[in-house]
Amino acid sequence: MKKLLIGIAVVFFVLLTIFLFHDRDIQNTEKIIYYLKDLDSYSCNVNIKIKNDKQQISYSGRQYYDSRYGERFDLDRDRVIVYSGNRIFVKNTDNSDKYSMKKNFNSLFKFCFIGEYISLLYTNEKIDNSFKKINDLQYQVVHLDIPGNNKNINRAELYIDLKHNIPTYLKIFDSTGRNRIEVEYTDFKANVEMNADIFKIN
Repeated sequence: MKKLLIGIAVVFFVLLTIFLFHDRDIQNTEKIIYYLKDLDSYSCNVNIKIKNDKQQISYSGRQYYDSRYGERFDLDRDRVIVYSGNRIFVKNTDNSDKYSMKKNFNSLFKFCFIGEYISLLYTNEKIDNSFKKINDLQYQVVHLDIPGNNKNINRAELYIDLKHNIPTYLKIFDSTGRNRIEVEYTDFKANVEMNADIFKIN
């Protein structure tokens, strides 16, 4: 009888532990989703690696996002790309050459903005989450399907640093599951006040 009571107590303790940790994960998951949805603006440095079958190409720069005005990418200090309304505006700073194109043009840099995935949080019917530890830091990974017919840009994983509560990494996969694009975000500043002029190319 004593052994039976001890056994029941052990099983109860194990189930209680699982239940508590499961609730904690759900709470963290919801907290991060709400945090991302509440991002009205941000600025950050980015390092981008684009992989294909022959080579890996690296870019760096700074991103600006404001839900009112659009997105801006200062690319390697020699090009500015602005996504505003239904247009993409590009300016090469070395020779002041400017041009624009329709926003539905397939731009890889567009998919490197966290703002793109904030929009997907509202449209994806199912949002999967997982947790991963990297260099002793715990991350919540938000898994999202990317709409469209581009086989090289099929789904994404957005890594949120749970200690500092900031987006840190983005991985984009093709339709076969190969990692095609990696983005690292640093110096992330959330909900900063921005002027509309930042998103205009003169």
